[in-house]
Amino acid sequence: MQEKSTRQRILDVLSNQDQVTAAELGRTLSLTQADVRYHLSRMVAEGLVVVTQPRKSGRRGRPARRYILASKSMQDNYELFTRSLLLTIRETYSDVERIKIFQQIANQFVGGFSAGGPPGLRLLQVVELLNKLNYQARWEAHADAPRVIFDRCPYASLRPEYSELCRLDAVLLEILLGKPVNLVESNAHVPDGFCLFITTERALPGR
Repeated sequence: MQEKSTRQRILDVLSNQDQVTAAELGRTLSLTQADVRYHLSRMVAEGLVVVTQPRKSGRRGRPARRYILASKSMQDNYELFTRSLLLTIRETYSDVERIKIFQQIANQFVGGFSAGGPPGLRLLQVVELLNKLNYQARWEAHADAPRVIFDRCPYASLRPEYSELCRLDAVLLEILLGKPVNLVESNAHVPDGFCLFITTERALPGR
């Protein structure tokens, strides 16, 4: 497997964190600040990275420059719109109606995806699709039933307020696997979120 370049490693960190200093990047990647600043200056010139307003630390001296991906600096009102939409769904519809809405949304996510073959192969196909949707998914074999793990929640900033998003993920998995799943562990307080689902061997109707 080809080793990632320093530039790509910096972009990976910036994609998962906001407003990072050159010193913080250097510590995370075990690089000198001079090396980090060289790559950051090139990426700023290319428009991939922008310098944000330095945070006030209360210390004397000039605040350290902070960097963010250009794509993250222009997120507009998407998160505000999503919060308003989720609140409207919560206040307007019953639990049963919300599950039906989540089923419709999940079907939109997966489109015409269809996994087949032995259970292990199907799980691999499902994990591959989920990773395209930014879940950082994986699966593990266990004596009772396979487990599907999300090491990243694409809604991490929203989930502490809207736990129903976990139900959306469960519905999404059920549609992909054709089997019921149970959410057995969820942690919205780690930086990227974490969820653990256990599948069952009982097929859903029509699957």
